[in-house]
Amino acid sequence: MAKPYFDAHVFRLIDAEAELVEFKTLLETSVDLAEREQVLARFRTWPNLCAMMGQYNVRLGIGDLIKREFRILPHFRTDLTVRRAGTDNICLIEFEGASERHIFEDSQRGVDTWARAFEKGFSQVVDWTWALDHHRKTGDYVDAFGGDRPNIVGVLVIGRSTALSTTVRKDRWEWRRNKVKADSFTLTLVTFDELYRDFEMWLGLRRMDAAAS
Repeated sequence: MAKPYFDAHVFRLIDAEAELVEFKTLLETSVDLAEREQVLARFRTWPNLCAMMGQYNVRLGIGDLIKREFRILPHFRTDLTVRRAGTDNICLIEFEGASERHIFEDSQRGVDTWARAFEKGFSQVVDWTWALDHHRKTGDYVDAFGGDRPNIVGVLVIGRSTALSTTVRKDRWEWRRNKVKADSFTLTLVTFDELYRDFEMWLGLRRMDAAAS
C-alpha cells in the first residue's frame, strides 16, 4: 500500500450551506449524473460536504482530514477518504453514477436484478476490506489509519431514490444496507437523494448548535 497523505480541512458552516445549494441544483437539473464527469468533478469543489460525510461513521463526525483518490495497494483507490486527526476513525467512500439505472435492472424473470454499476461499486468496497485486512500489520497502514485495528466505515453512494420504486426493491435495498457486512467492516449504502437529505439534516443540527453557543 503506497503511503498516503491527507489534506487538512477546517469546516466552515457558511461554505457548506452554499455547497449544499449547488448539490441540490445539480440533483434537480439532471436525473442522470455521470460518475467522473459530474459527480466526482463537483465533489472536488465541495470540501465541506466531503468532510461532512465522515458522519456516516458515528465515532468520526465531521472530518478534519480529507484525501481524494486514496490509494490502497496499486490496484485499488477510494474516491474519497475522510478521517479525524489523532484518531483511528475513518470513512472510505465510493461514488458511482446517479440515475435510476444504477441500482436495479428490469428482469423478465419477475425479480429485478442488481445493476452492473451497483455490483461494481459494491464489489469495489468489499475489495477494499480484503486489501486493508491483508496489509493490516504494515507500517504505512498504521501511519494512514492511526492503528492496526481502525474503526472504518465504507460508504457506497449510488443512484437515485426513484429507483426504489416498488416495495420489493426498497426492501431489498434496506436489507442489503442493514444486514450485509464484510468481516468487521461496516458497509453503508446511500442514494444521492438520501445523501442530500442527510447533509440537510446535519447542517440543520450544526445551525442549531451555532445558535445555542
